[in-house]
Amino acid sequence: MLVNLHLRGVNILKAGFGLALDFWSTSKALYNLLDDYAGLLDIAEKYGFNSVWAGEHHPRLAEPGHVPSPLMVLSALAKNTKLRLGTGVTLLPLWDPLRLAYDSAILDQISGGRFILGVGVGNPGLMKRFGIPSNEAGSRMDESLLLLKKLWAGEEEFQGKHFKVKGKVYPEPKQPGGPPIWVGGTILRSVQRAAELGDGWYGATQYHIDVIKRQADRYRALLSAKGGDSSGTTVAVNRIAFVAETDEKARREGKLYVSQVLEFYARMGLLRDGQGTPFDPKTDLFETVGDEIYFVGSPENILESIRKYQKVAGVTQFNLRISMGNMPIELVERTVTLLGEHVLPYC
Repeated sequence: MLVNLHLRGVNILKAGFGLALDFWSTSKALYNLLDDYAGLLDIAEKYGFNSVWAGEHHPRLAEPGHVPSPLMVLSALAKNTKLRLGTGVTLLPLWDPLRLAYDSAILDQISGGRFILGVGVGNPGLMKRFGIPSNEAGSRMDESLLLLKKLWAGEEEFQGKHFKVKGKVYPEPKQPGGPPIWVGGTILRSVQRAAELGDGWYGATQYHIDVIKRQADRYRALLSAKGGDSSGTTVAVNRIAFVAETDEKARREGKLYVSQVLEFYARMGLLRDGQGTPFDPKTDLFETVGDEIYFVGSPENILESIRKYQKVAGVTQFNLRISMGNMPIELVERTVTLLGEHVLPYC
């Protein structure tokens, strides 16, 4: 039986909730998966979720997860939902920023001004595959962010170390000045970019809560140092989420799917503890880590984890990764329904 959270005196800060969906499955065609998600997004809208997110990945093997073209996937959803649409994240150094400026403007137009561009760097192996020198990743990120902002503001010319552009971008984005940009990353320069050139900081699926706290603190400090008001700061995180009526049921049914995602990041050396030490992908990662990286349990358990993230790191937006691997859509819908009925009302 679900606990009546109201009677327990739950009191948490306001937060937004989005769905960070896996748009690639090895058991179902993308066309059919999008049909499934159309119904899921209807449920999410009813319960007050505010957004849907697609991540970028360029797999070499048949594995479920993110897609190579997140903007195209989001454009396919735009007419079927009123939720905001976001990339979580676009791997910015792999993109020609002029091309991205146009594609983002079109998606913003298609969605009526509902697009948010989340960006990150990506890993050196992927940059090598795309012919991008890894030692240029940082400077390309900086230039690309600046170029996007200038083009969306209507400027006619940009000249930098990597990119030179003449002429305005038409059509312009629907949102004045262009879509908000949320910048991800675990190093100091990442939050500096977010403070100088972005509109929020974005934590990835595999980031430990200690990393999220450190980056959120840095980000707010940088905004305050600039003389800005950090109280309305956007600090967003992706969190794996699997919810059932009881903790025991959630852990029993969710372990397979959650473990697949944890193992994916661990194999790349990206799943780390709060001190930056990689977890061994051969260990039972589901039992090794907990809500410092994933949310699995009853609605009451999930709500306690959300309160923890708000108290520790001041997270304002939770984008919940709820459709891991080839998970049956019924389990995904159950997570959204339980969150909608027993968690979101208290947020």
